[in-house]
Amino acid sequence: MERRTVIKNKGHEFVKLESAMSACYHLPRTGRSYRLSHLSGRWGAEYMIRRQFLTQGKILLENRTGISTTFAHPFFALDEGDSTEHSGCVWFGTLLWNGNWKFVIEQDPYEQICVTGGINDFDFSFPLKPGDSFETPAVLSGLSTAGFGGASRMLHSHQRRYIAPQGEASRSMPVLFSTWANMEWDVNEAKIFKVIDLAKKVGCELFVIDSGWQQKLGDWRPDKLRFPGGMKAVSDKVKNLGMDFGLWVEAESFETKSELYRKHPDWAMCYNGRKLCSNIRADAERRQVFLLNFARDEVAEYILGELRTLIRDYSLDFLKLDMNSYFNTPGWEDVPDEEQKTIWVKYAKNLLQVFAKLKTEFPSLLLENCAAGSGRSDLLMDSVFGRINRSDNQDTLDIIKMHEGFTWMHPSKLAGGACHISDAARNINLRSTPMKMQAYAGMMGSLSVGKKLGECPAEELAEIRAYLELYKRIRHIIRDGELFRISSFYDTPYAAFEFVSHDKTEALLFVFGHSMQFAFKVPPFKLKGLDAAKFYNIENHGENPQKNGFTATPEQCTRRSGQGLMELGIRVELLGDYDAQMIYFHTENTI
Repeated sequence: MERRTVIKNKGHEFVKLESAMSACYHLPRTGRSYRLSHLSGRWGAEYMIRRQFLTQGKILLENRTGISTTFAHPFFALDEGDSTEHSGCVWFGTLLWNGNWKFVIEQDPYEQICVTGGINDFDFSFPLKPGDSFETPAVLSGLSTAGFGGASRMLHSHQRRYIAPQGEASRSMPVLFSTWANMEWDVNEAKIFKVIDLAKKVGCELFVIDSGWQQKLGDWRPDKLRFPGGMKAVSDKVKNLGMDFGLWVEAESFETKSELYRKHPDWAMCYNGRKLCSNIRADAERRQVFLLNFARDEVAEYILGELRTLIRDYSLDFLKLDMNSYFNTPGWEDVPDEEQKTIWVKYAKNLLQVFAKLKTEFPSLLLENCAAGSGRSDLLMDSVFGRINRSDNQDTLDIIKMHEGFTWMHPSKLAGGACHISDAARNINLRSTPMKMQAYAGMMGSLSVGKKLGECPAEELAEIRAYLELYKRIRHIIRDGELFRISSFYDTPYAAFEFVSHDKTEALLFVFGHSMQFAFKVPPFKLKGLDAAKFYNIENHGENPQKNGFTATPEQCTRRSGQGLMELGIRVELLGDYDAQMIYFHTENTI
């Protein structure tokens, strides 16, 4: 159910709107304590699941950095404390908004629960002249009787049918090669040409040049020193090999050395009459960067034109939007005092409109939503963007834990990132994980490769290719299937995610071990959502060929009934550190 509010000034005098909530819900009194579940985090640790029981008083969930999911995600779930992943009643809701927001969860002295949500009223006001109206963003809410997993599947189904751009829900996510993990800002024509053929050789389908290709932040043209032959030559080379081509942009920022800043310093977001506030980027050039004020219509129109030209000139199939600044001085010149606080709303609306127009003009274009990781991953952005940078943190263990919270809101296939298969994530926790674990974790979303392919021996290139071929074989199940979170790193040293096709003829089980100890025997995983009457052939991928001599190896079973898989489960042996397996189930005619 979607609820929104339309506020109209039917009087004859000016009205200043200072609060505009979208919806208010009262939960039934049951005599039991309600438990709140929500998602919070920070850079590199997005989508962390948090839980607490309600008592008399208010709990505030909010974000007010100018973008929607910097430290909290616009999502809540309430149950009576005993609902599980697979059973129990769960009330849930999310706000479809890409700017500041808040949810207030209140329990009054008589144990009545009230949830109110909408645009955050922090530093907010909106003038309404006689006859003017203001429409709030929608709160999407529902009730699951199948636990937290049921709530997720309801949201995923709704997004596929009503929110995702036309054609995106049915798109198979292309295997992406990104320059970021292996070159960072130091990209140039010579390096790119050396790796294009190798990316094609291992099976990549989309070649993306990340930050560093541009002349300056704000000047979205290729740097002539780095790309003396121009970007068209690179695009042609990629496409001649049969891959799609994409670029990274940070459309909301410009730097002092840019031509755009020299022409329009007034376009920087800044309080009226105050000194500009910048941030210094810690790359090789130590750039001084300002945030463009997208609340200005002329800024939005200019950036729309620049991106439109970029897409046409280089025949782009993919565009990644990044954003690495918060609203540090949310003000602007040229508007009266009563309109200063409209900046939060107008900025969010104009930004979305720019990319909605691009998506309409270039319907096959795949847009990736990135904001210093997953800083703006609300469901309104999902109405335009077909891929989400789940996090800048690509450490595989961290990915698996974040993915659980990510799928509370988003379909699994949207989970992107620049370097699932790579060595770049070691700097996060000083931890290296096996390529097998990296690949299987990446397969649960939109798989990417960030290895330094030119330095990989032949056997490693062959291993990468094998993983990509496997992903292409099974990605339709992740795209269209229903997700069941079978086991969680929050509770055990192992995690398991199951995907089941809608016709129940195919299923996938991804299993990951953290640090297994004492020859621990993992309990059988009881699958969900299968057809009890069907028999499934079983293919195990990634089984460890080494045995420890203590844990009994289960007898290999290549065929089992759906009823047996759901009631008795399937044994998976996990050994040592960072073990992973993927098991494919299919009926006779779905090979």
